[in-house]
Amino acid sequence: MSNRTWACIDCRQKYRRDQNSKNAVKCALCGKVCEQVGWKIRVPSPKKDKKWVKFWNTYFQEKELLVKYKNRELHESVYLQMHNMTLNPTCKKNT
Repeated sequence: MSNRTWACIDCRQKYRRDQNSKNAVKCALCGKVCEQVGWKIRVPSPKKDKKWVKFWNTYFQEKELLVKYKNRELHESVYLQMHNMTLNPTCKKNT
């Protein structure tokens, strides 16, 4: 079984948990729910301030684009570098 990475953005703590776990991971320091990261995405070291901040800014931008794609709100093709995928807009059918 492989594990997934969870991270507390505020405390900069990373946790590894079983991929089949249905429970959200809470930070041991602050108690907030951690952010789950995709299995192919490498989270930088929390000690590297610039990389840490840049990573999370990019991650949340891509996550927002994925939500827009799922809701069919995306109107142009977008390449997601972290996820290594291109999102092509889907057209809603007129009924």
